Amino acid sequence: MPPPKSKGGKMLSLINWRLKVTINDGRAFVGQMLAFDRHMNLVLAECEEFRRVRPKKKAGETEAGPMQEMKRTLGLVILRGETVVSLSVEGPPPVTDEDKKNAVR
Repeated sequence: MPPPKSKGGKMLSLINWRLKVTINDGRAFVGQMLAFDRHMNLVLAECEEFRRVRPKKKAGETEAGPMQEMKRTLGLVILRGETVVSLSVEGPPPVTDEDKKNAVR
């Protein structure tokens, strides 16, 4: 029976995959994972930030409207591992021209 994979081995298999990372303040980041280290610091490319905000009350209203999700395009992002709460796969690595050539053969 093969030895169990270490956490680093599992993370290594996610390089270039599109991930959703939730951090401790409730924000979520979706991007392509380029790198990580032993502290779980992450580098994400083509990253977008999602956060839930409650609209401000207008004069005369008793309560604010429903929560809204705000999206912001960030690009290249480094997330400190200390803040990471959860990690999930959103999609596979992008298909490259090289992959397309190999698929035809």
